[in-house]
Amino acid sequence: MKKIFFFICIFNLCFANNIEKVKLALSKELQNNFSNISITKIDIMDTPLPKDFDQYEFLRLANAKFNKAQGFLRAEFKTPKNIQKNIFFRYFVDANIEILKSKKPILKGEKLSPLDFNKVSMDFDKIPINALSIEEAKNLIAKVNINKNTILKRNMFKINALIKRNDPVIGILRDSNVDIEIELIALESANLGERIKVKNKEGKVMQGIVNGKNRILLQ
Repeated sequence: MKKIFFFICIFNLCFANNIEKVKLALSKELQNNFSNISITKIDIMDTPLPKDFDQYEFLRLANAKFNKAQGFLRAEFKTPKNIQKNIFFRYFVDANIEILKSKKPILKGEKLSPLDFNKVSMDFDKIPINALSIEEAKNLIAKVNINKNTILKRNMFKINALIKRNDPVIGILRDSNVDIEIELIALESANLGERIKVKNKEGKVMQGIVNGKNRILLQ
């Protein structure tokens, strides 16, 4: 009986490890997308899993926006037969996030300034999908008149920047006399000479300096 109990525990632990890896990957994606997010809990609702799921190797989450407190995600695994397999999960996130709220009227055509807004903590489940983050609140010009105590949203502004958030960019990594180019996605907007955060296809976050249209020098 003890041996049976031991193997059951190991079996459940392997299942749990794969689920925990999915949770950890989702947490990293949320933190990449919202650097000011404070996550309390992440729940994953299991779909019917393969019998040999404990032998699967978690690879990555498929690309998605992950801008809602609940939804579906696609996780990529490698099976014991070295075959890549996709499994879908439903996720639920308990978290708070800082949003920006105008502390005075902002007129159409005005450049957004840090003096124009306050940071306010709000339930992630209740924030508007296009709520403006503090990282995005630069190089912006109001497209409409904005009243006091209004939650600032992306569609209220136009970006006056060389690189915009979610733009595909080329990262240049200089190694001796050779320049290596890497395909990346911008996580924020920036102008020439400004520092910017980007991520690669695997979700790894890097920083660089904008040195041209959709081009950055990685550091």
